[in-house]
Amino acid sequence: MQHARRGSIGLLLLLGSLYLGMLVGLMPRSAPAANDSAPLIVRIRAASEAERRRLVDTGIDLLEMLEGDDRFALVTQDQRDELLAAGWDVRPDALQSALLHRSRLAAFDPSYRTVEQTEQLLHDLAAQYPGLATLVDYGDSWAKTQPEDAPGYDLLALRITNNAIAGPKPTFFLMAAIHARELTTSELATRFAQLLLESYGVDPDISWMLDEHEVVIVPIVNPDGRKLAEQGFYQRKNLNDTAPGTCVPPPNEGSQEGVDLNRNSSYAWGTVNSPNLSACSLVYPGPSAASEPETAALQALVSQIYGSRPSPGAGQAAASDSDGLLITLHSYSNLVLWPWGHTSEQAPNAAELARLGQQFAALNGYTPYQSINLYPTSGTTDDWSYATLNIASYTFEVGPTSEACGGFMPPYSCLDGGSGGSFWPRNLPALLYALRVARAPYSQPAGPQISIDSLVRSGSSLTVTVRLDGRGQSLQAAEISLGGSAYRSIAPIALQPSDGTFNDPVEQASATFVTELGAGTYLLARGQTVNASWGPPDADWLPTPQALPPPQHLLWLPVLRSAEAL
Repeated sequence: MQHARRGSIGLLLLLGSLYLGMLVGLMPRSAPAANDSAPLIVRIRAASEAERRRLVDTGIDLLEMLEGDDRFALVTQDQRDELLAAGWDVRPDALQSALLHRSRLAAFDPSYRTVEQTEQLLHDLAAQYPGLATLVDYGDSWAKTQPEDAPGYDLLALRITNNAIAGPKPTFFLMAAIHARELTTSELATRFAQLLLESYGVDPDISWMLDEHEVVIVPIVNPDGRKLAEQGFYQRKNLNDTAPGTCVPPPNEGSQEGVDLNRNSSYAWGTVNSPNLSACSLVYPGPSAASEPETAALQALVSQIYGSRPSPGAGQAAASDSDGLLITLHSYSNLVLWPWGHTSEQAPNAAELARLGQQFAALNGYTPYQSINLYPTSGTTDDWSYATLNIASYTFEVGPTSEACGGFMPPYSCLDGGSGGSFWPRNLPALLYALRVARAPYSQPAGPQISIDSLVRSGSSLTVTVRLDGRGQSLQAAEISLGGSAYRSIAPIALQPSDGTFNDPVEQASATFVTELGAGTYLLARGQTVNASWGPPDADWLPTPQALPPPQHLLWLPVLRSAEAL
């Protein structure tokens, strides 16, 4: 019986291919056909945390949206009727439902990379940049663990750092597409990898960050599910079809086989999203914590990278100088979220998590808050990574709740433009900032922002001028480091404030010194506020030393005198 059910994966992919073909040539996206059986997006009033927990218990697919006391859900007509019969205040949202139907009528945009194309890109990057990039096969997808099934996939991560500089180094971990239907997230992850590799040796900031940090990028956590989403299905979960249930292919917005990998992590597993839910629910957390090969492999990879640490999940706050940062990319709703999601209690590092989350939001224009303020969740990646490994962990929900670039499967062009789009230019500054502060994410955001205004050479003399902004905090010190890192043993050079004293939130400072270092060497500058917080560095290339003019050799000639003078 299990063998027969597992064969449904091949059937799903076949149905997907047929579905994709049927979509070609359908009516324009702006004019969806009326369909009484089509799924819809509804508003559900849930004013208190207790009501929101009861709403989660229904197993419906809650979306990352809220408006006042309303939460939004993607439901079938039958699910809507069940909610109404149970006494919930349920109202269809015409705008969101229209957005849903418009996107469902569009075939998979071929500009998005498929799973196979993404795999090939990772292999190509590792081959093209052997000194910087290493491809890591960290496990197998569910389908690959089932020999009777469709082939399945390797789980791949790309490790990026300057391998010539020894560690240990702090790590920024970026992951995407744990929910298969969230197409834009994997593209953001691969673009970030490409940018880092192409910019090394060209951009001074990226160069020093790759010298002094590791970046680990997993573009597709859930490749089995993603392959099904490429066929136009709103698949959220992996493809584990062994749980008892009545869900049958093809998957829809109310019933899918598989496990929600973002409810399957070990920490607080099952405390909100119960394993007693129907296995067809889109938020079914699996039969046990980390039951899925994708989850277990991801947790093993992250644990190996970061090692044993104090556990905020046991109430022990991370030290202010703790390193490591993790961002998991999701869609949609333009949000920045941080732990906890399973309880309204404050995390031990709540103030520090909020400060960095607000900084991310200032850079990408999103709305920041603790995860549970959206709705309760358990077994999520970011709760697990923070609770067990002391990693400052965040979720970015990429994309608007309306406009042409809203939804799970917006046109590929929304990565660079479009109404509500420009996902890449909006999120790149936040991703780079995450890498910049990965050495001390709980403390560096409290330090000043610094920018190198000018580097002026005069022979072997170099004058450096910087601008510091303590963002309301008075400044205390500033320094530069040459030819290496602000964190290694090279002696820093103190910068002096232009007005003679560091006593204001905004200052200009400078230093003049002699150095023969030049092209190919970067200078790092950083500042400190009166609360003793060093901010993240800024970098610039040193100007090439100016060639000195040739020496003016004097020719001493003998004085000739006449014979009479002698």
